[in-house]
Amino acid sequence: MASGGLQGAVKGRSAPGQRGRKLGLAMVVLAVLSLICGPFFVDALDRSAPEVRDGAVSYAAYGPLTAPVALKGEWRATWLSAPGGTPVDFRIASPGEWKGVETPAGPVPMGAAVSYRLHVGGLEPGRYTLFVPKIYAGQRVYADGRLLSRSGTFGLTPETTRYLGRVQEVVIDVAGRDLDLRLDMAAFHHRENGMPEPPVFGLSEPMSYWILLDWIRSLLLIGSLLLLACLASVIFVFRPDDRVAMYLALGSMSLLPLAATLSHDNLLAIAMPGVPFGAMISLQILATTAALSAALAYANELFPRESPRWPYRILQGLNGARFLVFAGLAVTGHVILLSEASAAVYLFRIVTLVYILGVVIWATVRRRDGAVLFLIGLGAMLASIIYSDLTINAGVPRLLSLNLLPAGMLMLLFTQLVLLAERWSLAIGSEARTNDDLRRLLDVNIAITSEMRLEALLAKMVQVASTVTQADRSSLFLFDEKAGELWSVVAEGLEERPIRFPCDQGLAGWVFTHGELVNLSDAYADPRFNKAIDEDTGYHTTSLLTVPVITRDGRRLGVMQAMNSQEHPGFDAADEARMAAFAAQAAVAIDNARLFADVAAERNYNESILRSMSTGVVTLDRDVRSAKLNPAAADILEIGPDRLEGADVRAWLQASNPRILAEIDAVAASGRPRSLLDADVRTASGETISANLSIVPLVGELGGLVILVEDISEEKRMESAMRRFMSQKVVDQILEHDGDDLLFGVSCRASVLFADIRNFTALAERLQPRETVDMLNEVFADLVEAVSASDGVLDKFLGDAVMAVYGAPLPAPRDPQNAVESAVNMMAMVAALNERRRDRGREELRLGVGIATGDVVAGTIGSLKRMDYTVIGDSVNLAARLQQLTKVYQVGVIICEHTAAALDGTMPLRELDTLRVRGRRRSEKVFQVLTGDPAARSPALADYGRGRELLAGRRWKEAVAAFEAAVAADPDDRPSILLLERARALARRPPPSDWDGVWGLADADAA
Repeated sequence: MASGGLQGAVKGRSAPGQRGRKLGLAMVVLAVLSLICGPFFVDALDRSAPEVRDGAVSYAAYGPLTAPVALKGEWRATWLSAPGGTPVDFRIASPGEWKGVETPAGPVPMGAAVSYRLHVGGLEPGRYTLFVPKIYAGQRVYADGRLLSRSGTFGLTPETTRYLGRVQEVVIDVAGRDLDLRLDMAAFHHRENGMPEPPVFGLSEPMSYWILLDWIRSLLLIGSLLLLACLASVIFVFRPDDRVAMYLALGSMSLLPLAATLSHDNLLAIAMPGVPFGAMISLQILATTAALSAALAYANELFPRESPRWPYRILQGLNGARFLVFAGLAVTGHVILLSEASAAVYLFRIVTLVYILGVVIWATVRRRDGAVLFLIGLGAMLASIIYSDLTINAGVPRLLSLNLLPAGMLMLLFTQLVLLAERWSLAIGSEARTNDDLRRLLDVNIAITSEMRLEALLAKMVQVASTVTQADRSSLFLFDEKAGELWSVVAEGLEERPIRFPCDQGLAGWVFTHGELVNLSDAYADPRFNKAIDEDTGYHTTSLLTVPVITRDGRRLGVMQAMNSQEHPGFDAADEARMAAFAAQAAVAIDNARLFADVAAERNYNESILRSMSTGVVTLDRDVRSAKLNPAAADILEIGPDRLEGADVRAWLQASNPRILAEIDAVAASGRPRSLLDADVRTASGETISANLSIVPLVGELGGLVILVEDISEEKRMESAMRRFMSQKVVDQILEHDGDDLLFGVSCRASVLFADIRNFTALAERLQPRETVDMLNEVFADLVEAVSASDGVLDKFLGDAVMAVYGAPLPAPRDPQNAVESAVNMMAMVAALNERRRDRGREELRLGVGIATGDVVAGTIGSLKRMDYTVIGDSVNLAARLQQLTKVYQVGVIICEHTAAALDGTMPLRELDTLRVRGRRRSEKVFQVLTGDPAARSPALADYGRGRELLAGRRWKEAVAAFEAAVAADPDDRPSILLLERARALARRPPPSDWDGVWGLADADAA
């Protein structure tokens, strides 16, 4: 247990009944110990004996000293080290200090040599014993002028004085009735001076008995401290996380020097006679300071909830600072200053003890285990201190004949012994129960891995949860995400009646939505509890423990409940921990089951994908010994999937496809994928087919290879060619018809489009090769998109030009419109591209597009290993010529008259000219597409059209005037400029009368 005292040992507060029984047994143990040790604490001193007055005491009226008496009262004294060397007489109290006592020579200082004198009268003849308590001074004891004993070295200066710090038991034979006692003391090395305790005197026999009792009391205290220290140390050694035992052991060991010093005789001086007095005092003070820190930590660790954090830290910090100061004084040899500093901080010691007392009282009020025992021991010690102070120093009559101060201290030690034994016993019991819980958890863990049925596993977990928490019954509710409800997957006592309710209703709903554990000792007193469930089931819930079932990644699966604790009035912290553990196990089991289902579904899904793929997939192990094939691979290779089961694949490949096996080994060795295009593959039937192979290493621990097999037989080759140049819509249309007739030669009416980048050669000369390729790819990406968007077929790339076909092999009425729409989209895309190029500081691009519509021959042309789909015919040549004319007329899109007619006025056009292109006898009217062209807004269009009509009517001068007006309206309109030049040329040299108005392409180029 890392913290929490008894709470840590038993993981919570005990039930009231158990707490009462334990306290009763502890009190019995304390009572027995007190009865055994009580006789040793009887006060053998006769407190009614006469007191010393004016340095004399008479026992004539008192009688024989059959009981020891304390020689307290007013003694006569002589200041032997007075200034000037002359002794000064004065009176002094015993017990009491001489520091500050007024004398004719002034007040006596702390460091001085003083002789105490006492005349004892009325003694019966006999042998007496004088007991002089421990006094930090050099001492001599005289009786009737004879030196009988000494302790240390008596001197009149600090240099001549040496301390021993031992008691003196002086035997004195008294023959007459009077006795003169003299006690010389020299105290210079410690703040203590005078007589802290009065000497004890009496006949030797009763004195021997009194001395024996005092020794027994001292040894009982020291023995108890040693026993506490040893027992706590052993517990800490075997349970290193038990900090309570550690602090108790440290505190007990730290108190041993003080207890040894304050015993009947100075055991520390007896055990270490050679240790200097300063070192002995330093050890005592430093150990006592450390003991205070240990006691503070002990109380805090025992009752952490009752010990406020900041006051505790402040007290520990102050005591730590005090220890450092004391250690500095001890190291530097300032023993007197060290003793004075230790006495000066008595208020701090009192405050710390009061704080500890407050913590214990508060723990007692809150019924913490062990608090009552602690309070009894601490209270007994404090009461004994107060009682002793009142009876000794305040003159209050003694009510008991016991020496309560050591008895109180021993009672405190006894209570800590009982507490330690109780904690150890409870810890062992807790360990035993924990082991039982761990065994049950282990059973559940084994069940999680072995039980395939989730319902049976959850039922077992709920049953075990009821057992370990000692609940009457338990239940498990899971969240139904679709219904938004919690439902009882397991409910003990209600196996045939599943319960469903909204996931935010009742206590279970609150725990589920908030994700927090709730422990109720009285369920009906909590407004969150849904009493309707009890009313419906006929069950009465008293105590209720509800725990959320949450996965490691924070997903809430449901709640787990334990009802009606059979051992306690309610469930304790240990039950909470156990229930939380089972809830975590339930989350793991449910998550594993769902994960298994997801994995199975994903596996089935992947297998479905493999079965649905037209590409063959072959997986090989690391050694190429075993293989798995999908159905497509089995069909392509003409081999059944079960034929390779257990077969040596390497041997089969070596015999049938050694080249492919060499490539497989190369990939396995290098880890780099390879592609074999148009490879010859021999199938299981012995036939050789063409296929594209991709050999790729498998990623993961298992390793291996994956081979993708693409069949490129004539039919596949044809389909591949189509998919590269046709949109999916066109390919689907072709596949729905007789593909052989459509793809291997068909005559159809189609529209052909040529698009060319203007001045590409000059532009490419100023670019790096990589920049040229990047520019073409950027332009072609847009042009291909424009073709596909209008159901066109990309025929080929021609350097810096693109050829596309609309209507081959399956014509449609909208083919001309689609071609023109593609051209318009191309112009818009190039305009957008130029904006991006301007932002990058690049030159703008210009595009020219020519479109012709007519009959073409379409089909796949090429060899068996390389086939392309294309069209040939007069319309192809015309479209190419029209694209070239865009450079002459400096317009964007030129179309033939058949294309213009098919548009049927859906797009604005300008009739540019009537031409006869090279290679054709028939003339052709050509038109400029104005959609998206800035020329559509040109003011020259009307004059241009009028000029064309005047030329056709051979009215040359009027035609010149019309074209001059067009050029004046739009000086940048290149067609108007060309036709003006043509009109002027015809006006200068009119053509023959049979001229048909057709201008040759060569003439157009010249013009």
